[in-house]
Amino acid sequence: MTYLALRRARAIALACPLLIATPALAFDASGNEIADTFFEIFEAGKATVTGYDSVEEDGDTVTITGLRAAINDNGSKTEMTIATMSFEEGEIASGGGLTASAMSMNGVAIQSQEDGKDVNVTVAAIDIDDPVLPSAATVKAKASADAVAPSYSRAEITGILIDSGKEGKIPVSSVVAVIDEMDGELPTAGSLTVEGVEISAESLDAEERKTLTDLGYDKVVLGLSLEADWDPNTGALDISDLTISGTEAATLNASLKLNGLTREVFAKLEAAQGKPEEAMGIMQGLQVVSLSLRLDNESLVDRLLDAQAKESGATREQFVGQLSAALPMLLSAIGNPDFQKSVSGAATAFLNDPQSISATAAPAAPVPFAQLLGTAMMAPQTLPTILGVTVAANQD
Repeated sequence: MTYLALRRARAIALACPLLIATPALAFDASGNEIADTFFEIFEAGKATVTGYDSVEEDGDTVTITGLRAAINDNGSKTEMTIATMSFEEGEIASGGGLTASAMSMNGVAIQSQEDGKDVNVTVAAIDIDDPVLPSAATVKAKASADAVAPSYSRAEITGILIDSGKEGKIPVSSVVAVIDEMDGELPTAGSLTVEGVEISAESLDAEERKTLTDLGYDKVVLGLSLEADWDPNTGALDISDLTISGTEAATLNASLKLNGLTREVFAKLEAAQGKPEEAMGIMQGLQVVSLSLRLDNESLVDRLLDAQAKESGATREQFVGQLSAALPMLLSAIGNPDFQKSVSGAATAFLNDPQSISATAAPAAPVPFAQLLGTAMMAPQTLPTILGVTVAANQD
């Protein structure tokens, strides 16, 4: 429920809920061209502007106060209020869209109801640089899309609180998205940063709360960062950095390079959503260039080992020794002795001194997905060799 609420909040507050199926316009015209164009775009989907307090123009800035809106989407009811919303240097595009040098919202509150459960999301501020909102006509024409989001160069959401009632509250300090390059409506280069996602014991159910507190945590504060670059012409996708971190826990870093994800392949994958077999067939033309994973431990692994040792009635040293001794047998199912020895050695070193552990796939030449799938079925023990996988522990 929390994930659905966050996704809905992002879609409404950041992308503006420009959903399909256009109803009759319900808003009262303000007489201000910028504000009325925004209301028209806003209502080009299942959103309805139910009211606003005022629209004022001061130089190049148009400010809407007390905006109220509602959405009824297949039984999921959502109401939203925005205390103040402003456009700086707003202009009406020739096709009826709306552009501005900046768009900001303050005091955003979203109330959603799904499956009879209420979820409230509040946002202190949303600041968007260089927003480009599509015209109402464009929204209507894209009847196959779930939503039409505005493009922008940078968007920042701060002071987020997701309140799922009895299921708990999750605050998020900030979300920052930067788009460096676009290909039509598709972002092709940019970054995403999420900071201060606070998971507290009181926000979890009894079993999850026990798991967290048994590890000695009252709360865990998570963060995420992503940098990616995609060339839709050549099909090269480079996720140069994906980092997920938890304070006093651990940091996971990943990177990935793929070939073959062209504009046409991407469109086919979009059309195949909800059809896993069809999507799998499309993906067989992709190629893995490289992949890396690295876990840097702060204290999470130590806490896990201590907890498991306590549960088994052994000291940590005894538990680590037992686990290390069992690794060769556990890994024998791989059927690749050299790789098994490498993994066992790295894992043993990490368990005895948990600093970091990493795995890197660097094949001599890009490996097609089709080859990987075939190998996984016919000779899985050769996958580490084909991909050039290496595993290492406690290396800088």
